[in-house]
Amino acid sequence: MNNYHLAGLGIGPFHLSLASLCDKVENLKTVFLEKKPYFSWHPELMFEDADMQTSCFKDLVTSADPTSPYSFLNYLVSNGLYFSFLNTNRMVITRKEFELYCQWVTSQLESKLRFNQDVQNVEFKENLFHITTTKETITAENISIATGHRPRYPHFVDRALLSNTLFHAKSGNLDKVDLKDKKVVVIGGGQTGLEIFTHALKGRWNKPSSVVLVSKRANLAPLDESNFTNEYFTPNYVDAFFPINEGRKQQIVKEQKLASDGNTPSHLENLYKHLYLKTLTGEGPKFHILPMRECLDIQKQNNGYQVTLSNFFIDETETLNADIVILATGFEQVIPDFLKPITHLIHKDESHRFVINKNFDLSWDGPSTNKIYALNFSRHGHGISEPQTSLMAWRSAMIINDLTHQTHYFKQKPMDTFVQYTKFED
Repeated sequence: MNNYHLAGLGIGPFHLSLASLCDKVENLKTVFLEKKPYFSWHPELMFEDADMQTSCFKDLVTSADPTSPYSFLNYLVSNGLYFSFLNTNRMVITRKEFELYCQWVTSQLESKLRFNQDVQNVEFKENLFHITTTKETITAENISIATGHRPRYPHFVDRALLSNTLFHAKSGNLDKVDLKDKKVVVIGGGQTGLEIFTHALKGRWNKPSSVVLVSKRANLAPLDESNFTNEYFTPNYVDAFFPINEGRKQQIVKEQKLASDGNTPSHLENLYKHLYLKTLTGEGPKFHILPMRECLDIQKQNNGYQVTLSNFFIDETETLNADIVILATGFEQVIPDFLKPITHLIHKDESHRFVINKNFDLSWDGPSTNKIYALNFSRHGHGISEPQTSLMAWRSAMIINDLTHQTHYFKQKPMDTFVQYTKFED
């Protein structure tokens, strides 16, 4: 049976970052397991014009190791794209470009990455984690979990009604939906909902008769990507945020929503121009943007649905008739089923979330020499950067330093940011 210093469960960008930075550490034996047959990143939502919301320098490795062969810059050079990319005058790339870059990195790390390996369960015995997949059992001294989030179905959705005409955006039904002459309602005013609304209006899935976008938000607000807001996405800010009390953390994260969950400004601008030109020409489907509405209920009605809304701008109830309802209602954190054999050993807070230490390892009742790292599970503990790609290379570096008890990365502390959150002393 093969034994490893670290086994990573799931291969998305976060674990691909960790695998890339581990590759430079001598005598560190690692493996990363993924049930999918190859690397893909939200393929259900891979619109060709969808941009990342971070700089291309915030790639898998650069902020921790700019000399790494797995940087986005090296990807461009290695594939003959460098000069052409420079001529696009962009620092932000599309999500498709990011996926292609990640797929290139996976091809360089084939010996560490194992696809088509669906993890069934994880047990802990004799001071080792025993990981059983559909193909084999391996052991590891430490594990890391980065299995992503699952689609969130709000309380108003009767799961029994889910079909090819009422579905979550992440379900895969967008690939085969036909909107021709249909009344379409999109619920959710974040970036995903906005992109679906835009592409529906432009006839990506054939021409609907009408498209309605419903959002609880006060407006289609842009992502706040201003200079000082971006200081939230720095190691120094995470260091300052981590030790404050839980209640204050929750309030701060809520106040910072648009720093990580706003709509891409360029997309908003292009959509507004498109709506203006549509209004001038009268062409295309009817459209309505309904902010400050909370969906209360969705009921089957004849061959379609009746959607009940609470308009909290005027404190009234409204109803919509729809042939197709698309839920762009985000994602939720879930503890993977394969952890059930050891879940009772892992500490949780009052909200049943993992208690996560500063170096991204879980607090648990097992030996301190055996770590369980968790990536994208600590928005409540480490702040709004945790689900984002902005600090993934820094986080990977911190995990490697903690795992090996050596400072392989960030031997010099990052320069202080221009905004001070810790105690001021004159």
